Amino acid sequence: MTDLADIAPAFSFVVGNGLAPSASDYRPQEFGNAALVMVGAPFSLRFERDRGQVFVDAGSSAAGWHKLEYVLEFVDNSVTQQQLGEPPDPAAMANLLQLNWDRVVSLFSDQQKTSQLQAFAKQKSAALLGRLFRKP
Repeated sequence: MTDLADIAPAFSFVVGNGLAPSASDYRPQEFGNAALVMVGAPFSLRFERDRGQVFVDAGSSAAGWHKLEYVLEFVDNSVTQQQLGEPPDPAAMANLLQLNWDRVVSLFSDQQKTSQLQAFAKQKSAALLGRLFRKP
């Protein structure tokens, strides 16, 4: 079983905030790829390690999964993609999540705010796809 210390040690603080491991997957034959879901209320975190890169999503059953970088940017408009890096640095995201924990809890506790997050995330994803697949 993959644990948080293996996949994203900077996020160890989430255990003290009530998140617990729910599901994990480890594939040593596939470059050590791994996945871990930490479940809590009102939101959960999903960690995926793919060829050494770690991706983190935050979500709930009502809101679905969203990139953690989008959630952090939504709750704190001073957060930028440049600040997090490309791809986003897990340690930087962990630090910002710890600083904004109460805001993220508030976000996932409010159905109207999560609807706004869904629209925000959709807009961010569309902008990313536009940059990736722009015609020369």
